Amino acid sequence: MKNKKLSDELIRYGYVFSKSKMIATYIIMVIMSVVVGWFFHLTPGFIIALCIAVILMLPLYIKNYNYNRYEQQRFSDVNIYMEQFMYSFMKSGKILSTLNDVIQLFPEGKMSDVINKAIKHIQVTYEESDVESKALKIIEKEYNYEGLKTMHGFALSVEANGGAYTSCMQLILESRRMWADRVYEQMKIRKHQKTLVLMSILTSLLLCLVLYYMTDKMNIDVSEHMLSQVITFIVLLLDIVIFYFANKKLTVDFLEDDRKDESIMVAKYKRFQKYKEEPTKHALSMRIAGKQLTRAFEKEFPRWLLQVSLLLQSENVQVAIFKSLEDAPLLLQEELKKLILDLKKDPTGMKPYNDFLSDYNLPEVRSAMKMLFSLSEGTGASASEQIEDIIRRNQYMMDKAEKIHMEDTASGMYALFLAPQLTGGCKLLVDMILLLVIYLGKMV
Repeated sequence: MKNKKLSDELIRYGYVFSKSKMIATYIIMVIMSVVVGWFFHLTPGFIIALCIAVILMLPLYIKNYNYNRYEQQRFSDVNIYMEQFMYSFMKSGKILSTLNDVIQLFPEGKMSDVINKAIKHIQVTYEESDVESKALKIIEKEYNYEGLKTMHGFALSVEANGGAYTSCMQLILESRRMWADRVYEQMKIRKHQKTLVLMSILTSLLLCLVLYYMTDKMNIDVSEHMLSQVITFIVLLLDIVIFYFANKKLTVDFLEDDRKDESIMVAKYKRFQKYKEEPTKHALSMRIAGKQLTRAFEKEFPRWLLQVSLLLQSENVQVAIFKSLEDAPLLLQEELKKLILDLKKDPTGMKPYNDFLSDYNLPEVRSAMKMLFSLSEGTGASASEQIEDIIRRNQYMMDKAEKIHMEDTASGMYALFLAPQLTGGCKLLVDMILLLVIYLGKMV
């Protein structure tokens, strides 16, 4: 069953099974295992065991390799799709025309098939509401990236409500560029770290071989001792596993960002509201949940501001806020309901704006809400320019935070870099002790 699941997974990643290619790969890996075993003077029994271990691990290496190629292709497709979608949409303002333009860049492949499905859904569906929205969800289902959903949501709002949208699209384009730059940097870092782990493994093994060379010169064969054989086999096995995990670290879903599942964050939000009823009792839980929610709100707030900025082209501030509720991020909806209720009670006061997300340390939100209040009073400058400036600052702050998170995640590879040195060090220690014991035994 496991083999069937693994083969199905490989097929999904685009792996083409070839019997001759597979046999050749296994033969090469067995030959390499035998050569390594010979260098380390392993007995035939341990060499056979090493070959079996390599044969068992090889499908996992193949899976990682193909998964990495698959995810890189998905990232490339989404990156190209988003860039062309936004440029085309800024010219036409129509989703169907935009999709027809974009598909020219994908003559074949998965993205081509998905866009074609979306286009056909729009063309053949007549007695159904939200046709374009459902068509775009076909693409979003296959490529589950939040930036893609934000772009689609904004395009749907433009087609439904009109308004000046070019500057907002430029902001989404800038966000896409920053995301692409982060992913390319992440690819570069992970590839470099994988190389470092491989070099660490080779260096530690080379040092072990140097000791064997020195003992041969002394006419002392440490490798014949059973303890040395066992330790050598264990070290080689561990190095194979270590490199597998390093390889696995390289294979990531580049479309997945740090955003938690919305339902999970909403559940945390509800718990946080309960904690507020007994703040002393739940002080620590409140602090932890508050930090997690603050980060989540930092990401969701710019999406909501984009919606409001478009609505402000034809509505006043309060109506724009009211209308934004329907398509607002799920995590923001409860807070928006409170804001709308407060605005109905006190339509001219500043307090409703100040109270929005006031439980969280969000200075950019404070600044944005003050700006919205000034616009509602007719004392603000250009609404679109102010909102664009706030969103742009938010995007750069988010970009910085994402880079820090990326570095923290990648730092876990350092342990894999040290591991081969530790295993190699243990083998050297055992061999040196055996060398001393055998040498002293010969002197007696």
